[in-house]
Amino acid sequence: MNYRHGFHAGNFADLAKHAAVLSFLKHLRGSVAPLTVIDTHAGAGYYDLSDPHFARSKEAEAGIKYLLSSDVPDSLKPLAGYVRAKNERAGFRDSIGLYPGSPVLTLDHLRVGDAYVGCELRPDDFRYLQEAIVPRGKAQNVDGYKFAVNAAQIDDPADMFWLIDPPFERSDDYTQIVDALKAGLTARPNLKALIWLPLKDLETFDRYLRDMEHELFAHEDSDGETHEPDLLIAELRLRPLWNPMKMNGCALVAVNAPVGFEADLRSIAADVVTVFGDKGGLAKVWTLNP
Repeated sequence: MNYRHGFHAGNFADLAKHAAVLSFLKHLRGSVAPLTVIDTHAGAGYYDLSDPHFARSKEAEAGIKYLLSSDVPDSLKPLAGYVRAKNERAGFRDSIGLYPGSPVLTLDHLRVGDAYVGCELRPDDFRYLQEAIVPRGKAQNVDGYKFAVNAAQIDDPADMFWLIDPPFERSDDYTQIVDALKAGLTARPNLKALIWLPLKDLETFDRYLRDMEHELFAHEDSDGETHEPDLLIAELRLRPLWNPMKMNGCALVAVNAPVGFEADLRSIAADVVTVFGDKGGLAKVWTLNP
């Protein structure tokens, strides 16, 4: 796998995803049950924005650094404040020199008794992940889809929340997401998940949503009962989707999201498109349920 998230760390898509993760965790913290978070494609944990190898993409310049150079919209303030604080503690007083990925961000917002497991296949990023999160969290050098499905089948009273953000280098990533969710929801109907996807063209995105609808609705759980998960969809189009070779935006799909998350997601989507989008940008949030 050649993908390195360091080239994209702190870009608009990271900001949308991580603002949504913070909101999801905020609303889940109201639950009495402990929470287990499984990050299927965890990455390195931290990203050095001063690394010239990664900095040449200039995505952080147009993302987190641009955001923090002006007035931050309300929906992005929790993330912006968190990133500022992490940089100040790391010694970056007047600049943004690092960006915390989802493993560190999640661990910093869990309660005592909650658990985090990050899965990463790249050997180099896995070593960085271990350094960033162990012993607070667990790092696994395994296939994240398989690990998440196996974990969902274990009888455990904890709530479970999956973060799914693959590199989409493989043509079957869309299918693997749907297959993993189907297996996870069959074993654990109250499973919660947040999936990030690139938005290049509507054909690919619509096909993915059709597969979700076909596979996840009216399925039977392990006891033979029929359940339908709640699916909340957000499209963040920075520009019209006329060029499928460009990253025209991103999408977030929330499965069984906690109460209060939808309103936050609507604000996050609108604010990200307003701050980073071109003319013709569009934010849409809707439910997929029949």
